[in-house]
Amino acid sequence: MPRTKEFRPDEALDAAMHLFWRKGYGATSMRDLLESMSIGRGSFYDTFGDKHALFLSALDRFENARASWVIETLESSGLNGIEEVFRRTVEGLVSFEPRRGCLLANTAVELAPYDPEVAGRISAYVRRTEGAFEGALIRAREAGEISKEDPKPLARFLVTNLHGLRVLARAGVERRTLEDAARVALQALRS
Repeated sequence: MPRTKEFRPDEALDAAMHLFWRKGYGATSMRDLLESMSIGRGSFYDTFGDKHALFLSALDRFENARASWVIETLESSGLNGIEEVFRRTVEGLVSFEPRRGCLLANTAVELAPYDPEVAGRISAYVRRTEGAFEGALIRAREAGEISKEDPKPLARFLVTNLHGLRVLARAGVERRTLEDAARVALQALRS
């Protein structure tokens, strides 16, 4: 008869996600993971596979739990939704001390150049975000809120700025700098 798990896998995955978010993949040891997740080595491997497999699950968890709101906010909105995304992003980025940035952006910098599986996940997230921005820009253009420019390059511009804010936050820049960068990005839409 198989033993029952003495831990909750979802809670352990959340703990791993937060640890990777704080420390990054490379700086997180197996010992760190086991302590943070409050599980033994056997349970870890039986439930999550290896560190890399756990990390991929943590990335997916982060996107679902912490980043999917961006797409949801943009799906049925125009310029107001875009402004809301930038406002809430800055708010979220400054809510942690020390600054964590965004697990997806941190991972893009740390691992994507060397790990094709991670790069694929990050690229898919970026494409989804770009598509959501493009839809919001089309609605904003139809409502006369922005100029008649092609929304695809503008969506790419917004994604680049959004991820730039996340990287700057991880580096510990002050809130005012993040707010200034977001404000200028939004002003560029109206010119």
